[in-house]
Amino acid sequence: MHRIEREDGGIAVSVDFSTPERALSIERDGQRVVTPSPVGISTPDGEFPEDYEFVGRDSSTVTETVRTSRGKRRVHDHRAESAEFAFESSDGRTLVFEVRVADDGVGYRYRIGGDGRLSLFGSRPGLGADDSGFRVPAESLGWLFEYGVDHESVGRHYSAHRADGEFSMPGLFYTGECWVLVAEAGVDGTYAASSLSSDEASTLFEYRMPRTMVHARLPTSTPWRVAIVGDIETIGSSSLVPQLVGDARVDPGADWVEPGRVAWSWWSDGSSTADAQVQREYIDYASERGWEYVLIDADWDAADVPGLVDYADERDVGIFLWAHWTDLHRSDERERRLDRWDDWGVAGIKVDFMDSDDQGRHQFYDEIAESTAERELLVNFHGSVVPTGLSSRWTHVLSYEGVMGAEHYHAKALPPEHNVVLAFTRNVVGPMDYTPVALSTDNRVTSDSHELALSVVFESGLQHFADSPETYAGRPNAEWFLERVPAAWDETTVLSGWPGSCASIARRRDDEYFVGTICAGEARTLDVSLPFLDEPRDGTLLRDGANGDSIVRERITVGPGADLTVSVARHGGFSVYLPGE
Repeated sequence: MHRIEREDGGIAVSVDFSTPERALSIERDGQRVVTPSPVGISTPDGEFPEDYEFVGRDSSTVTETVRTSRGKRRVHDHRAESAEFAFESSDGRTLVFEVRVADDGVGYRYRIGGDGRLSLFGSRPGLGADDSGFRVPAESLGWLFEYGVDHESVGRHYSAHRADGEFSMPGLFYTGECWVLVAEAGVDGTYAASSLSSDEASTLFEYRMPRTMVHARLPTSTPWRVAIVGDIETIGSSSLVPQLVGDARVDPGADWVEPGRVAWSWWSDGSSTADAQVQREYIDYASERGWEYVLIDADWDAADVPGLVDYADERDVGIFLWAHWTDLHRSDERERRLDRWDDWGVAGIKVDFMDSDDQGRHQFYDEIAESTAERELLVNFHGSVVPTGLSSRWTHVLSYEGVMGAEHYHAKALPPEHNVVLAFTRNVVGPMDYTPVALSTDNRVTSDSHELALSVVFESGLQHFADSPETYAGRPNAEWFLERVPAAWDETTVLSGWPGSCASIARRRDDEYFVGTICAGEARTLDVSLPFLDEPRDGTLLRDGANGDSIVRERITVGPGADLTVSVARHGGFSVYLPGE
């Protein structure tokens, strides 16, 4: 039995390679929150760990600073205890099982040495496999998303032992003592992304790759298998996933890597993307609001784009162009198109409809990230995988979709509970192109203030505000707030919450603070503490008006040691702006 402990977070991992179970378990403050769970992987020399002999252990303390261009914060201090367990096969192949125990969770991976190729198959019909997983206690509750290649499903509440099927990453569990978010980090074209698979009457959630082959050249490292562990505030504030990746290949401080707010016309008028006059109106509006970008979405007219880029440049607005991934799949077409768009002077691209987690599609992500970095083009991946921290490697990749967001309002209402679940699941692991603040749709049961608060609660390096200039101008209090709220943050604090019920999040940029709170369910009065304040501050509260169909703006004074008390409407919310000194 081997043990790795991190005193600062109260987290300890036990690994036992000697028993038939060959399992890993996790404790927090002496309470077991992940029960013995399988570790193992097929290799060219047989199954690990069954066919390998233990050689030795090397322990160290990891102290790293990871910088990103966006996220819950832009400077991430990664502190962890590391243990590397070395093994050797009878043919002399080395394998290192690496475990890190950080203040807010655990990650492990397999580093396989030698030469040749590693081949794995996701559905495991007698072929090689990655047999990793986490087993939560039997009484655990879960919040999970049914799996689809677009990762666009509603977050739902389960009893963990009755969750039967395949689910998108990440999965959230409450053990009765602690919260556990199961995720992965560092998936790129050397591997494939995983879903979570579980059978009814079992609380083991296994990492299941797509039902296609994965071929890796050796030596190689697998993605990290991650369990973020702590109270709900720790879960929502965690940056463990990007911290495990690190390795920035694009300087996050480069002047061309600029997160920002985005105006776009497709959500409110899908036929407007080829209308140059409408696009100029959106550029004008973005410029007046101080927003950084305009997205010209699908079906744009190439004849108009160079002129629109010049028009936007004169107004200090950057242009993003939409592209279907197949337009950029072949290397010659990709180089030709990217060169052309770069010559036009666009700021970045939105690449859409990848809709696959397999290795080949992840190789496409790698190729796009590298090609756009060479041309200093920003990237938004839509119709995408769930991010696994690679925006800390490719810091110009500012957002991913991989979420059921506001575009679904065109067909149906989204459950308000879904929004609250996202704050503690999907948006924890990376940027989320939800396209918030959709005010004009009839297919909505959330209040206006709930929608406005999503601009703070949801983090994305490109924050596409869904609605039209006319809609925002008709709600001047929302317009006032959206002029001020940024898209990149220096600090994030989860104030309180429960998935599916309520989420209250505070974010800081420079010396300005923003608070966003969203609720699902009946009207209520909330008391929210603001522990980040060390002295009283004057600010502005934007709250629900009568029936939740309006936004009231009022001056407030808040300070340490006293809660902010706000009444919210049914499915309501509120926002707070605290300007700097």
